[in-house]
Amino acid sequence: MSQGSFPQFKPQGEAALLLYLGSGVDRGLNARVRALTARLQENLAPGVREVLAAYTCLQVQFNPLLTDHTAIQAWVEENLAKPLNRESGQGRLVEIPMVYGGEYGPDLEFVAQHTGLSTTEVIRRHGAVEHPCYLVGFTPGFPYLGGLDPALSVPRLDSPRSDLPPGSVGIAGSQAGLYPLGGPGGWQVLGRTPLLVYDPRRDPATLIQAGDRVRFKAIDEAGFPPPPPLASSWEPGGVEVMEVVNPGLMSSVQDAGRWGHQHQGVPVSGALDQQSLALANYLVGNPPQAATLEITLLGPKLKVLSPTVVAVCGADLGFTIDKQPAPISSALSLQSGQVVAFNGPKTGARAILALAGGLASAELLGSRSTYVLGRLGAPLRKGDILRTAPGPLPPAGTSAPPVELPGEVITLRVVPGPNLEFFSPKGIESFYGEGWRLSSKADRRGARLEGSRVELNPAMPDSIVSEPNTPGVVQVPPGGEPLIMLREQTVGGYAKIATVIGPDLDLLARAQAGQTLRFEAISPGQALLAAREAASGVAG
Repeated sequence: MSQGSFPQFKPQGEAALLLYLGSGVDRGLNARVRALTARLQENLAPGVREVLAAYTCLQVQFNPLLTDHTAIQAWVEENLAKPLNRESGQGRLVEIPMVYGGEYGPDLEFVAQHTGLSTTEVIRRHGAVEHPCYLVGFTPGFPYLGGLDPALSVPRLDSPRSDLPPGSVGIAGSQAGLYPLGGPGGWQVLGRTPLLVYDPRRDPATLIQAGDRVRFKAIDEAGFPPPPPLASSWEPGGVEVMEVVNPGLMSSVQDAGRWGHQHQGVPVSGALDQQSLALANYLVGNPPQAATLEITLLGPKLKVLSPTVVAVCGADLGFTIDKQPAPISSALSLQSGQVVAFNGPKTGARAILALAGGLASAELLGSRSTYVLGRLGAPLRKGDILRTAPGPLPPAGTSAPPVELPGEVITLRVVPGPNLEFFSPKGIESFYGEGWRLSSKADRRGARLEGSRVELNPAMPDSIVSEPNTPGVVQVPPGGEPLIMLREQTVGGYAKIATVIGPDLDLLARAQAGQTLRFEAISPGQALLAAREAASGVAG
């Protein structure tokens, strides 16, 4: 974050606004951020979805169909002008046992070499202090901790690891953190704890809260329990509509997403292609946010158990009924015994299958969306029985123009920032001038891009003090290849050069690995207009 006068407001795409109250890791500053966040949460303005606190800033996520950046900034400024009631006391002390080094701490030797300390001294210094928890985010239960001994300051990895073991404990810059369920991570890993710091079967699910103090205690060995099991469940009153004969590559129940839990690291999730979600639901008479199947590349094979009406929207994945090609973007009537299948992608990577009544999987934290890393729901499995809400079936035959499919080159509109000061003029020029290749290293959390490299500003650190993300933020690790974050991450510590707007994220969700992406800068006002035009197109 650049130095200068505060507060500073910066837009994040068309649906979020960041407020910086200062810079650096400071407990007093963080207490002020959290106090303002608490006040805003108690007095939400119309259209506000969530307010998230971080080290030095807070983020307001809002519905761009109901409000805009100007109205949100005025609301925040009004609340900021009043005296804040800051937290008192030191919070709870949480002790975390951990095994350092070896297979559990692959970066302990590097940290020792980088800092000029012995591994024994690194371990001693790491465990000798209390680490205040400034926020919880990134993944469920991940605590961002301060208080790290300055002698242990090390850079993040040039390219983050794709999947860490649950309980991994890492450091980066002046921060320490813990990956409760594993997942991707770019911090230097010192060791691993056997504690389940996040468990959705427990209330509260997260062991560490913002404001707590954490102390690490070295242990020689431990047994590491498995993470909470992946499991799906269905509402008992639902109608059994389809049996899963073959689950496909990655088929999962998704709706418009879950809000209100990002402060615990539980992301919005939901369908990556929100436009196709709304359109498919419209065609079968459902509310736009109803639960559907999100299908990736190789779709499932489903046997119909009772009459229903379905619609497939999004990419062309070779949709068939009883082995015959079937139209997409149309409401189709199915009878018991028929078989729905997908022969493989013709154009694009993801599609939505909506069923009349909406899928009646169990609601978890206010949503039916599957979030694998958070152990909320599970992908389809062979033998699963899909259920829908009971009710009369709508007429078949309704159709709509198909959604836009990715061309040879995909242009993504972005709102620049919020961390432009971390990039050199050459880096910004290459970001917009380069044709980026969509890597095969892409999932629901994010998409890696391949190209030359975005040059960072040599006068700035390699990473930022971690702050909230929103779907579409483009992070740039020190290696220079951008990452587009999608719907399953809440906080990030790499500098953000821009944010892809929502309607173009829908297009990206349909794209296949290997396609070329380009970025086009637009203003926050233009982004807002684009979001509203896209929504009116679905409604119309």
